Amino acid sequence: MLDNMYYQKNKGPKVSFLTLVLLSSFFVFKENTNASEHGQFKLEEAVCPECKFFNGNGMLRFFGLRIYNASLFSESKSGEIFDAKFSLQINYFRDLNGKDIAKRSFKEMKRLKLIPEGEENLWYDWMEKNFPDIKKNDKLTGVFIPDSGIMLHHNGILIASKSDKNFAKSFFLIWLDGDTSQPRLRQELLKFRHND
Repeated sequence: MLDNMYYQKNKGPKVSFLTLVLLSSFFVFKENTNASEHGQFKLEEAVCPECKFFNGNGMLRFFGLRIYNASLFSESKSGEIFDAKFSLQINYFRDLNGKDIAKRSFKEMKRLKLIPEGEENLWYDWMEKNFPDIKKNDKLTGVFIPDSGIMLHHNGILIASKSDKNFAKSFFLIWLDGDTSQPRLRQELLKFRHND
């Protein structure tokens, strides 16, 4: 799906999010990471002070290019992940367009049959409006709050929230569902969690 690969003058390659995710489904390489051995995997405390437990970390690559590094932190280290507060932090290595992130997220939710009838436009519009354009080295962190919804942080700053627990759970299931398009990444994100 090489629909948007080009070079910006003096800025190097820029690849659309859709391109990267689709290609990554064929060419994913994981990096096993242990938090105790690699202290760099830390969540900014202000984003989720309760999320003290490191659950795992995975790198998404294609053709040797690093796309992003994802880390999962939670309030509890065992049990059903959605029973307590948790956060998914993504550190990007590429510039990505926010609208492309929204489009791909929506397609994954739809593929997993997570969107209730009549909610399609509302969910898509919210993501398109609130997902920011990403620059290399940016951090995008989603915080799941049980019985409440989602908070979205860009480089440690709260940029959006949605009080819809169904949407919040569905969004994080893009990575955590058993039928995710990236099962190896899911495995790495839950690597140090008990009773998964």
